Amino acid sequence: MLHDFAATLAPVISWDHAVSLWLNSYAGHTPALDRFIYNLADSAMLKGGLFMAFFWWLWFKRDEETTPRRQTILTALAGAIIAIGVARVLQLMLPFRERPLHNDALSLTPPTVVNPDTLDGWSSFPSDHAVLFFALALAVWRLHRALGVFAFLWASIGICLPRIFLGYHYATDILVGAVVGIVIMQASFLVLRPRLLAQPLLRWEKAHAMSFYCAAFVASLQLAVLFQDVRQLTVDGIGLVHHLSVTQAVATEASGAQ
Repeated sequence: MLHDFAATLAPVISWDHAVSLWLNSYAGHTPALDRFIYNLADSAMLKGGLFMAFFWWLWFKRDEETTPRRQTILTALAGAIIAIGVARVLQLMLPFRERPLHNDALSLTPPTVVNPDTLDGWSSFPSDHAVLFFALALAVWRLHRALGVFAFLWASIGICLPRIFLGYHYATDILVGAVVGIVIMQASFLVLRPRLLAQPLLRWEKAHAMSFYCAAFVASLQLAVLFQDVRQLTVDGIGLVHHLSVTQAVATEASGAQ
């Protein structure tokens, strides 16, 4: 059975490798190109910052649809938080997939500005960037069709494609991540019910605007950077607790031996 499953995946893996090798053929030759794509992929402003700007613009747009639009925005942000959480759980629970950059079978040429150890030990499947930004693109599209089309194009070309070029992801990491993000966001609109979820938050905004917008700023900032600092602090905290527990166990064992 496992052999049949592996045989089924073989064409997909072969296609993944072909895409990665084709894009990688342009890497390492022009340092300026490598640097531009690296900075584009690494820019929080051009990734989450741009999407959050879309939502802030739509939030402050004043017309007869202001209240339902704000309900949709709040539901979308809740859906985005769920999406990034699901993406991380999938990365941890699914079989580990090595990044193209670290796949010896591919022998990719790292772009000149990329550290070969980047994201080492982090599974590439599915892409959490694709999950989040395609989820957000769907939300933008529901609110504003023209802006939504741009959001989908930017998520594809400006955010996800550079990550394949840099060797961070395979094409199927992106495609599956995009589907997961869109499905989660659509499910959020169906299950969370924008009116019920948003009503308490809108009352908070009316009654205590200062605290509401402070909290909204922090939430949008974290979404813009994919909760990177929160995730890093969590990993560091777990590492510290593990270190202290091991140290305590060694100390207890040593005192017992005496």
